[in-house]
Amino acid sequence: MSTKPQEIGRVEEVVEVALRLFLERGYDNTPMSLLAKRLGLTKAGIYHHFPSKEDLLFVVHKTAMERQLKPVFEAVARESDPDRQLRIFLYDHTRMLALDPAAMLLIREARRLSPKHLQEIKKTWRRGFDVVRDAIVELQRQGRCRADFNPTFAAFAAIGMASWISYWFDPKRPESAEPLAQTIADIFITGLLAEPVAQPRAAKNKQQSKPVVSVPHAQRRELTRNANRRQAKRRA
Repeated sequence: MSTKPQEIGRVEEVVEVALRLFLERGYDNTPMSLLAKRLGLTKAGIYHHFPSKEDLLFVVHKTAMERQLKPVFEAVARESDPDRQLRIFLYDHTRMLALDPAAMLLIREARRLSPKHLQEIKKTWRRGFDVVRDAIVELQRQGRCRADFNPTFAAFAAIGMASWISYWFDPKRPESAEPLAQTIADIFITGLLAEPVAQPRAAKNKQQSKPVVSVPHAQRRELTRNANRRQAKRRA
């Protein structure tokens, strides 16, 4: 019978090999039979550890995310200044997504997870959201950034800017990862710190205003002639 350390080691091996296959072939094109063959196991041996392919994806996703985001959270925790926390998180998070193909893959494949497993994954995502939102709230409290922004909406925007690169960034260009990370951090923080743009004053009687209609010259002349005829008849 396998000992507990051996069981743990086997599960970790399955997770790592599964991740490599998902990267090589995609989740849909990776049958459990191929995974078993790569590992020298039977399909029953795989299902001994993972009841379904979706369960395997969940463990792969959770393991990879914790490994990827742990150093980012640790770097943020070492800073006390909210501006620095925000810059570090956005830069490191974006750079990690750009350099790690697994991160991009797992963001795209999260839709395959069951609602229960997706909720578990969202707990880790929530940590990143909380880092950004808490930093914005503190900057607002200190009067160091725009107070007219909703910090929850702003945090979602920041996370979305970074996460969306998984759909368009080319991982074959790793030299672009750092400039990309710097650009996203700068765009968001510059907008957060900028003075709000004055909005044009709304018309007082907006509901009563009518659109200006452009009338062709020939039609305008005909309307004028008709009006003159009506006036002449009234005088007669």
